Amino acid sequence: MKISETILDRLPPQAVDAEKAVLGALLLEKDVYEKISSFLDTGHFYLDSHQRIFEFIKKNLIQKQPVDLITVTKSLKDSSLLDSVGGPQYLTSLTQNVASAAHIEAHARIIAEMYYKRESIHKATEIISMSYDGKDVEEISHQWQNSASQVENIFMVADSGTHIRKVLKDTIEEINRDSVALKQKHSPGIPTGFQTFDNASGGWRNGDLNILAARPGVGKTSFALHFALHAAFSGYWVNFYSWEMKKEDLARILIAAVSDIYRSNIRDGRLEDEDWKRINKAVGQLENLPVIFRDASGMNIEQVQSTVRENYRHSHCDFVVIDYLQLISPVKKTAIREQEVAQISRTLKLIAQTRNIPVLALSQLNRTAEGERPKLSHLRESGAIEQDADNVLFLHQSDENQNMIQLTIAKHRRGRQGSLDISCNDQMTRFQEITLKS
Repeated sequence: MKISETILDRLPPQAVDAEKAVLGALLLEKDVYEKISSFLDTGHFYLDSHQRIFEFIKKNLIQKQPVDLITVTKSLKDSSLLDSVGGPQYLTSLTQNVASAAHIEAHARIIAEMYYKRESIHKATEIISMSYDGKDVEEISHQWQNSASQVENIFMVADSGTHIRKVLKDTIEEINRDSVALKQKHSPGIPTGFQTFDNASGGWRNGDLNILAARPGVGKTSFALHFALHAAFSGYWVNFYSWEMKKEDLARILIAAVSDIYRSNIRDGRLEDEDWKRINKAVGQLENLPVIFRDASGMNIEQVQSTVRENYRHSHCDFVVIDYLQLISPVKKTAIREQEVAQISRTLKLIAQTRNIPVLALSQLNRTAEGERPKLSHLRESGAIEQDADNVLFLHQSDENQNMIQLTIAKHRRGRQGSLDISCNDQMTRFQEITLKS
Protein backbone atom coordinates (compact mmCIF):
# COMPACT_ATOMS: atom_id res chain seq x y z
CA MET A 1 0.00 0.00 0.00
CA LYS A 2 1.42 3.38 -1.05
CA ILE A 3 -0.12 6.18 0.94
CA SER A 4 1.85 9.42 0.94
CA GLU A 5 3.98 9.74 4.07
CA THR A 6 3.50 13.51 3.91
CA ILE A 7 -0.15 12.88 4.79
CA LEU A 8 0.32 10.19 7.41
CA ASP A 9 3.10 12.05 9.23
CA ARG A 10 1.10 15.25 9.63
CA LEU A 11 -0.65 16.11 12.87
CA PRO A 12 -4.40 15.42 12.56
CA PRO A 13 -6.77 18.42 12.59
CA GLN A 14 -7.49 19.41 16.18
CA ALA A 15 -8.61 22.31 18.37
CA VAL A 16 -7.28 21.62 21.87
CA ASP A 17 -7.85 25.21 23.06
CA ALA A 18 -11.50 25.00 22.00
CA GLU A 19 -11.80 21.69 23.86
CA LYS A 20 -10.43 23.32 27.01
CA ALA A 21 -12.83 26.24 26.63
CA VAL A 22 -15.86 23.95 26.31
CA LEU A 23 -14.89 21.78 29.28
CA GLY A 24 -14.15 24.83 31.42
CA ALA A 25 -17.51 26.38 30.52
CA LEU A 26 -19.33 23.16 31.42
CA LEU A 27 -17.59 23.04 34.81
CA LEU A 28 -18.67 26.63 35.48
CA GLU A 29 -22.24 26.60 34.10
CA LYS A 30 -24.09 23.31 33.72
CA ASP A 31 -27.02 24.90 31.82
CA VAL A 32 -24.87 25.53 28.76
CA TYR A 33 -24.74 21.77 28.00
CA GLU A 34 -28.15 21.98 26.35
CA LYS A 35 -26.72 24.33 23.71
CA ILE A 36 -24.27 21.72 22.43
CA SER A 37 -25.73 18.33 23.33
CA SER A 38 -27.41 17.90 19.94
CA PHE A 39 -24.16 17.93 17.91
CA LEU A 40 -21.20 17.35 20.27
CA ASP A 41 -20.36 13.99 21.83
CA THR A 42 -17.50 12.38 23.73
CA GLY A 43 -15.73 10.92 20.70
CA HIS A 44 -15.44 14.32 19.05
CA PHE A 45 -12.69 15.43 21.46
CA TYR A 46 -9.13 14.92 20.23
CA LEU A 47 -7.40 14.28 23.57
CA ASP A 48 -8.30 11.11 25.46
CA SER A 49 -8.16 13.02 28.74
CA HIS A 50 -10.71 15.52 27.44
CA GLN A 51 -12.96 12.66 26.32
CA ARG A 52 -12.91 11.22 29.86
CA ILE A 53 -13.70 14.59 31.47
CA PHE A 54 -16.56 15.30 29.05
CA GLU A 55 -18.00 11.81 29.54
CA PHE A 56 -18.14 12.28 33.33
CA ILE A 57 -19.74 15.71 32.97
CA LYS A 58 -22.33 14.34 30.55
CA LYS A 59 -23.03 11.32 32.76
CA ASN A 60 -23.60 13.50 35.84
CA LEU A 61 -25.90 15.85 33.93
CA ILE A 62 -27.98 12.98 32.53
CA GLN A 63 -28.33 11.56 36.03
CA LYS A 64 -29.23 15.04 37.31
CA GLN A 65 -26.20 15.10 39.58
CA PRO A 66 -24.46 18.40 40.39
CA VAL A 67 -21.68 19.37 37.99
CA ASP A 68 -18.85 21.62 39.10
CA LEU A 69 -15.13 21.45 39.69
CA ILE A 70 -15.48 19.63 43.02
CA THR A 71 -18.01 16.98 41.92
CA VAL A 72 -16.25 16.12 38.65
CA THR A 73 -12.89 15.90 40.42
CA LYS A 74 -14.42 13.51 42.96
CA SER A 75 -16.07 11.38 40.26
CA LEU A 76 -12.81 11.00 38.37
CA LYS A 77 -10.93 10.21 41.57
CA ASP A 78 -13.48 7.56 42.62
CA SER A 79 -13.02 5.92 39.21
CA SER A 80 -9.20 6.06 39.51
CA LEU A 81 -9.01 8.28 36.44
CA LEU A 82 -8.07 11.60 38.01
CA ASP A 83 -4.33 11.24 37.43
CA SER A 84 -4.87 10.13 33.82
CA VAL A 85 -6.59 13.44 32.98
CA GLY A 86 -3.88 15.59 34.53
CA GLY A 87 -4.98 15.69 38.18
CA PRO A 88 -6.99 18.34 40.05
CA GLN A 89 -4.59 21.08 38.94
CA TYR A 90 -5.45 20.51 35.28
CA LEU A 91 -9.20 20.59 35.97
CA THR A 92 -8.77 23.86 37.83
CA SER A 93 -6.81 25.34 34.92
CA LEU A 94 -9.71 24.57 32.58
CA THR A 95 -12.00 26.90 34.51
CA GLN A 96 -9.42 29.66 34.94
CA ASN A 97 -9.06 30.30 31.20
CA VAL A 98 -12.77 30.67 30.39
CA ALA A 99 -13.59 34.29 29.58
CA SER A 100 -17.30 33.59 29.10
CA ALA A 101 -19.50 30.54 28.70
CA ALA A 102 -21.54 32.48 26.14
CA HIS A 103 -19.28 31.31 23.31
CA ILE A 104 -19.54 27.60 24.11
CA GLU A 105 -21.65 26.81 21.02
CA ALA A 106 -19.11 28.36 18.66
CA HIS A 107 -16.25 26.53 20.39
CA ALA A 108 -18.18 23.24 20.33
CA ARG A 109 -18.78 23.57 16.60
CA ILE A 110 -15.04 24.06 16.07
CA ILE A 111 -14.44 20.77 17.92
CA ALA A 112 -17.04 19.01 15.77
CA GLU A 113 -15.50 20.47 12.60
CA MET A 114 -12.05 19.18 13.55
CA TYR A 115 -13.54 15.74 14.22
CA TYR A 116 -15.28 15.96 10.81
CA LYS A 117 -11.90 16.54 9.17
CA ARG A 118 -10.21 13.71 11.09
CA GLU A 119 -13.01 11.31 10.15
CA SER A 120 -12.80 12.45 6.52
CA ILE A 121 -9.09 11.58 6.50
CA HIS A 122 -9.82 8.22 8.14
CA LYS A 123 -12.59 7.31 5.70
CA ALA A 124 -10.56 8.41 2.68
CA THR A 125 -7.58 6.33 3.88
CA GLU A 126 -9.83 3.26 4.13
CA ILE A 127 -10.97 3.75 0.55
CA ILE A 128 -7.39 4.27 -0.66
CA SER A 129 -6.44 0.99 1.04
CA MET A 130 -9.37 -0.83 -0.60
CA SER A 131 -8.33 0.52 -4.00
CA TYR A 132 -4.71 -0.63 -3.59
CA ASP A 133 -5.87 -4.02 -2.31
CA GLY A 134 -7.80 -4.68 -5.50
CA LYS A 135 -11.31 -4.56 -4.06
CA ASP A 136 -14.23 -4.66 -6.47
CA VAL A 137 -15.38 -1.29 -7.85
CA GLU A 138 -18.92 -1.82 -6.54
CA GLU A 139 -17.58 -2.52 -3.05
CA ILE A 140 -15.47 0.66 -3.18
CA SER A 141 -18.46 2.65 -4.41
CA HIS A 142 -20.59 1.28 -1.58
CA GLN A 143 -17.89 2.27 0.92
CA TRP A 144 -17.83 5.81 -0.55
CA GLN A 145 -21.57 6.16 -0.03
CA ASN A 146 -21.48 4.79 3.52
CA SER A 147 -18.53 7.00 4.46
CA ALA A 148 -20.21 10.11 3.09
CA SER A 149 -23.37 9.36 5.05
CA GLN A 150 -21.46 8.75 8.28
CA VAL A 151 -19.42 11.95 7.96
CA GLU A 152 -22.51 14.04 7.16
CA ASN A 153 -24.13 12.89 10.40
CA ILE A 154 -21.34 14.29 12.59
CA PHE A 155 -23.27 17.53 13.21
CA MET A 156 -26.47 15.59 13.84
CA VAL A 157 -25.53 13.41 16.80
CA ALA A 158 -28.58 11.50 17.88
CA ASP A 159 -29.89 12.44 21.28
CA SER A 160 -32.91 11.44 23.31
CA GLY A 161 -34.93 14.44 22.16
CA THR A 162 -36.09 17.50 24.07
CA HIS A 163 -38.81 17.42 26.73
CA ILE A 164 -41.80 19.61 26.00
CA ARG A 165 -41.06 21.72 29.10
CA LYS A 166 -37.76 22.84 27.54
CA VAL A 167 -39.37 23.36 24.15
CA LEU A 168 -42.08 25.54 25.70
CA LYS A 169 -39.52 27.51 27.72
CA ASP A 170 -37.48 28.26 24.59
CA THR A 171 -40.61 29.12 22.64
CA ILE A 172 -41.84 31.59 25.25
CA GLU A 173 -38.41 33.24 25.34
CA GLU A 174 -38.54 33.62 21.55
CA ILE A 175 -42.07 35.05 21.66
CA ASN A 176 -41.00 37.49 24.36
CA ARG A 177 -38.01 38.65 22.29
CA ASP A 178 -40.32 39.21 19.31
CA SER A 179 -42.78 41.11 21.49
CA VAL A 180 -40.08 43.38 22.92
CA ALA A 181 -38.72 44.04 19.42
CA LEU A 182 -42.19 44.98 18.18
CA LYS A 183 -42.75 47.41 21.07
CA GLN A 184 -39.42 49.03 20.23
CA LYS A 185 -40.55 49.21 16.59
CA HIS A 186 -37.86 46.76 15.50
CA SER A 187 -38.30 43.68 13.33
CA PRO A 188 -37.93 40.36 15.20
CA GLY A 189 -35.66 39.37 12.31
CA ILE A 190 -33.26 41.25 10.07
CA PRO A 191 -35.07 44.28 8.58
CA THR A 192 -35.83 44.22 4.86
CA GLY A 193 -36.04 47.98 4.32
CA PHE A 194 -39.80 47.78 3.68
CA GLN A 195 -41.68 48.49 6.92
CA THR A 196 -44.99 47.02 5.71
CA PHE A 197 -43.20 43.86 4.62
CA ASP A 198 -41.44 43.64 8.00
CA ASN A 199 -44.78 44.01 9.79
CA ALA A 200 -46.20 41.13 7.76
CA SER A 201 -43.16 38.84 7.92
CA GLY A 202 -41.06 39.92 10.90
CA GLY A 203 -38.13 40.50 8.53
CA TRP A 204 -35.59 37.83 7.60
CA ARG A 205 -35.90 35.22 10.35
CA ASN A 206 -33.12 32.94 11.58
CA GLY A 207 -33.15 29.45 10.12
CA ASP A 208 -35.32 30.41 7.13
CA LEU A 209 -34.55 29.76 3.47
CA ASN A 210 -36.08 32.59 1.45
CA ILE A 211 -36.48 32.48 -2.33
CA LEU A 212 -36.77 35.68 -4.39
CA ALA A 213 -37.80 34.72 -7.91
CA ALA A 214 -38.50 36.61 -11.13
CA ARG A 215 -37.96 36.51 -14.87
CA PRO A 216 -34.67 38.00 -16.19
CA GLY A 217 -34.45 41.78 -16.19
CA VAL A 218 -37.04 42.45 -13.49
CA GLY A 219 -34.49 43.49 -10.87
CA LYS A 220 -33.65 40.51 -8.65
CA THR A 221 -30.05 41.60 -8.06
CA SER A 222 -31.05 45.21 -7.35
CA PHE A 223 -33.59 44.03 -4.78
CA ALA A 224 -31.03 41.67 -3.24
CA LEU A 225 -28.58 44.56 -2.86
CA HIS A 226 -31.35 46.67 -1.32
CA PHE A 227 -31.97 43.93 1.25
CA ALA A 228 -28.24 43.48 1.88
CA LEU A 229 -27.74 47.22 2.34
CA HIS A 230 -30.52 47.59 4.91
CA ALA A 231 -29.33 44.53 6.83
CA ALA A 232 -25.78 45.94 6.92
CA PHE A 233 -26.95 49.41 8.00
CA SER A 234 -28.73 47.63 10.89
CA GLY A 235 -25.41 46.08 11.96
CA TYR A 236 -25.76 42.56 10.51
CA TRP A 237 -22.92 40.85 8.67
CA VAL A 238 -24.00 40.08 5.11
CA ASN A 239 -22.27 37.46 2.93
CA PHE A 240 -23.18 38.19 -0.70
CA TYR A 241 -22.31 35.44 -3.24
CA SER A 242 -22.60 36.42 -6.89
CA TRP A 243 -22.28 34.04 -9.83
CA GLU A 244 -23.50 36.59 -12.38
CA MET A 245 -21.86 39.95 -11.58
CA LYS A 246 -18.39 40.95 -10.41
CA LYS A 247 -18.12 42.52 -6.97
CA GLU A 248 -17.04 45.82 -8.53
CA ASP A 249 -20.27 45.92 -10.54
CA LEU A 250 -22.29 45.26 -7.40
CA ALA A 251 -20.40 48.07 -5.65
CA ARG A 252 -21.31 50.45 -8.48
CA ILE A 253 -25.00 49.70 -7.92
CA LEU A 254 -24.65 50.39 -4.20
CA ILE A 255 -22.83 53.66 -4.85
CA ALA A 256 -25.59 54.66 -7.27
CA ALA A 257 -28.25 53.82 -4.68
CA VAL A 258 -26.62 55.85 -1.91
CA SER A 259 -25.41 58.78 -4.04
CA ASP A 260 -28.60 58.94 -6.17
CA ILE A 261 -26.51 59.17 -9.33
CA TYR A 262 -27.58 57.20 -12.40
CA ARG A 263 -25.81 53.85 -12.37
CA SER A 264 -25.29 54.13 -16.14
CA ASN A 265 -23.36 57.38 -15.59
CA ILE A 266 -21.21 55.70 -12.94
CA ARG A 267 -20.73 52.70 -15.23
CA ASP A 268 -19.64 54.82 -18.19
CA GLY A 269 -17.69 57.49 -16.23
CA ARG A 270 -19.97 60.39 -17.23
CA LEU A 271 -19.36 62.31 -14.03
CA GLU A 272 -19.05 65.96 -13.08
CA ASP A 273 -17.20 67.41 -10.08
CA GLU A 274 -20.44 67.55 -8.08
CA ASP A 275 -21.06 63.89 -8.88
CA TRP A 276 -17.65 62.96 -7.48
CA LYS A 277 -18.46 64.76 -4.25
CA ARG A 278 -21.62 62.71 -3.89
CA ILE A 279 -19.76 59.52 -4.78
CA ASN A 280 -17.06 60.18 -2.18
CA LYS A 281 -19.75 60.84 0.41
CA ALA A 282 -21.49 57.57 -0.55
CA VAL A 283 -18.22 55.64 -0.25
CA GLY A 284 -17.78 57.08 3.23
CA GLN A 285 -21.19 55.72 4.20
CA LEU A 286 -20.55 52.29 2.66
CA GLU A 287 -16.90 51.45 3.34
CA ASN A 288 -17.28 50.35 6.96
CA LEU A 289 -20.46 48.33 6.49
CA PRO A 290 -20.33 44.65 7.55
CA VAL A 291 -20.62 43.24 4.02
CA ILE A 292 -18.49 40.54 2.40
CA PHE A 293 -18.73 40.11 -1.38
CA ARG A 294 -17.64 36.90 -3.08
CA ASP A 295 -17.21 36.45 -6.83
CA ALA A 296 -18.62 32.94 -6.80
CA SER A 297 -18.22 31.93 -10.44
CA GLY A 298 -17.18 28.28 -10.48
CA MET A 299 -17.97 27.68 -6.80
CA ASN A 300 -20.01 24.60 -5.97
CA ILE A 301 -22.56 24.38 -3.19
CA GLU A 302 -20.14 22.56 -0.87
CA GLN A 303 -17.62 25.41 -1.20
CA VAL A 304 -20.36 27.91 -0.38
CA GLN A 305 -21.22 25.90 2.72
CA SER A 306 -17.56 25.81 3.74
CA THR A 307 -17.00 29.57 3.38
CA VAL A 308 -20.21 30.36 5.25
CA ARG A 309 -19.06 28.08 8.05
CA GLU A 310 -15.67 29.82 8.18
CA ASN A 311 -17.15 33.33 8.21
CA TYR A 312 -19.71 32.28 10.82
CA ARG A 313 -16.90 30.97 13.02
CA HIS A 314 -15.41 34.46 13.03
CA SER A 315 -18.83 36.08 13.73
CA HIS A 316 -18.86 37.57 10.22
CA CYS A 317 -22.02 35.96 8.86
CA ASP A 318 -25.57 36.84 9.95
CA PHE A 319 -27.31 36.85 6.57
CA VAL A 320 -26.44 35.02 3.33
CA VAL A 321 -27.50 36.25 -0.12
CA ILE A 322 -27.15 33.96 -3.17
CA ASP A 323 -27.29 35.45 -6.68
CA TYR A 324 -28.51 33.13 -8.03
CA LEU A 325 -29.47 29.55 -7.23
CA GLN A 326 -29.47 27.98 -10.69
CA LEU A 327 -25.89 29.13 -11.36
CA ILE A 328 -24.41 27.25 -8.39
CA SER A 329 -22.47 24.13 -9.37
CA PRO A 330 -23.64 20.92 -7.67
CA VAL A 331 -21.12 18.74 -5.84
CA LYS A 332 -22.33 15.68 -7.69
CA LYS A 333 -23.34 16.17 -11.32
CA THR A 334 -26.20 14.06 -12.58
CA ALA A 335 -27.95 13.63 -15.91
CA ILE A 336 -31.13 15.02 -14.38
CA ARG A 337 -30.95 18.77 -13.81
CA GLU A 338 -33.86 18.73 -11.34
CA GLN A 339 -31.85 16.47 -9.03
CA GLU A 340 -28.89 18.85 -9.11
CA VAL A 341 -31.07 21.85 -8.26
CA ALA A 342 -32.73 19.85 -5.47
CA GLN A 343 -29.27 19.06 -4.02
CA ILE A 344 -28.37 22.77 -4.06
CA SER A 345 -31.70 23.85 -2.57
CA ARG A 346 -31.48 21.37 0.30
CA THR A 347 -27.92 22.40 1.11
CA LEU A 348 -28.98 26.06 1.29
CA LYS A 349 -31.75 25.02 3.67
CA LEU A 350 -29.18 23.10 5.74
CA ILE A 351 -26.95 26.20 5.90
CA ALA A 352 -29.86 28.26 7.23
CA GLN A 353 -30.80 25.67 9.83
CA THR A 354 -27.36 24.61 11.09
CA ARG A 355 -26.08 28.20 11.41
CA ASN A 356 -29.48 29.54 12.49
CA ILE A 357 -29.26 32.43 10.04
CA PRO A 358 -31.53 33.58 7.19
CA VAL A 359 -30.55 32.71 3.62
CA LEU A 360 -31.93 34.64 0.65
CA ALA A 361 -31.49 32.84 -2.66
CA LEU A 362 -32.43 34.43 -5.95
CA SER A 363 -34.06 32.14 -8.50
CA GLN A 364 -35.16 32.21 -12.11
CA LEU A 365 -38.73 31.53 -13.21
CA ASN A 366 -39.38 29.33 -16.20
CA ARG A 367 -40.50 30.66 -19.58
CA THR A 368 -44.17 29.92 -18.94
CA ALA A 369 -44.14 32.84 -16.48
CA GLU A 370 -43.43 35.29 -19.31
CA GLY A 371 -46.16 37.92 -19.32
CA GLU A 372 -48.02 36.26 -16.46
CA ARG A 373 -48.30 36.92 -12.76
CA PRO A 374 -45.76 34.52 -11.16
CA LYS A 375 -46.92 31.50 -9.19
CA LEU A 376 -45.16 28.66 -7.37
CA SER A 377 -45.38 26.29 -10.35
CA HIS A 378 -43.22 28.77 -12.32
CA LEU A 379 -40.14 28.10 -10.17
CA ARG A 380 -37.53 26.87 -12.61
CA GLU A 381 -36.16 23.31 -12.79
CA SER A 382 -37.18 21.86 -9.46
CA GLY A 383 -40.19 21.46 -7.19
CA ALA A 384 -37.68 21.00 -4.36
CA ILE A 385 -37.16 24.78 -4.26
CA GLU A 386 -40.81 25.31 -3.31
CA GLN A 387 -40.64 22.43 -0.84
CA ASP A 388 -37.43 23.53 0.90
CA ALA A 389 -38.23 27.24 1.05
CA ASP A 390 -39.81 28.75 4.14
CA ASN A 391 -40.77 31.85 2.16
CA VAL A 392 -41.16 32.40 -1.57
CA LEU A 393 -41.26 35.95 -2.95
CA PHE A 394 -42.01 36.96 -6.53
CA LEU A 395 -41.17 40.15 -8.42
CA HIS A 396 -43.55 41.16 -11.19
CA GLN A 397 -43.34 44.25 -13.40
CA SER A 398 -46.39 45.37 -15.34
CA ASP A 399 -46.05 46.54 -18.91
CA GLU A 400 -48.06 49.69 -18.16
CA ASN A 401 -45.75 51.13 -15.51
CA GLN A 402 -42.06 50.22 -15.66
CA ASN A 403 -41.42 52.14 -12.44
CA MET A 404 -43.78 49.95 -10.42
CA ILE A 405 -42.89 46.45 -9.23
CA GLN A 406 -45.13 44.12 -7.31
CA LEU A 407 -43.45 42.05 -4.59
CA THR A 408 -45.67 39.05 -3.83
CA ILE A 409 -45.36 36.81 -0.77
CA ALA A 410 -46.53 33.54 -2.35
CA LYS A 411 -45.47 31.22 0.47
CA HIS A 412 -44.96 32.20 4.08
CA ARG A 413 -44.56 29.71 6.93
CA ARG A 414 -44.63 32.32 9.68
CA GLY A 415 -47.02 34.98 8.41
CA ARG A 416 -49.60 36.04 5.92
CA GLN A 417 -49.35 36.16 2.15
CA GLY A 418 -50.01 39.24 0.06
CA SER A 419 -48.59 41.70 -2.44
CA LEU A 420 -46.58 44.85 -1.86
CA ASP A 421 -46.50 47.56 -4.53
CA ILE A 422 -43.05 49.13 -4.76
CA SER A 423 -42.05 52.15 -6.79
CA CYS A 424 -38.55 52.34 -8.23
CA ASN A 425 -36.51 54.75 -10.28
CA ASP A 426 -35.70 53.79 -13.86
CA GLN A 427 -32.17 52.79 -12.84
CA MET A 428 -33.44 50.23 -10.32
CA THR A 429 -31.36 51.62 -7.46
CA ARG A 430 -34.04 53.18 -5.25
CA PHE A 431 -37.16 51.44 -3.96
CA GLN A 432 -40.09 52.69 -1.92
CA GLU A 433 -43.04 50.65 -0.68
CA ILE A 434 -46.63 51.72 -1.29
CA THR A 435 -49.00 49.20 0.29
CA LEU A 436 -49.52 45.54 1.17
CA LYS A 437 -52.60 43.89 -0.32
CA SER A 438 -53.92 40.53 0.81
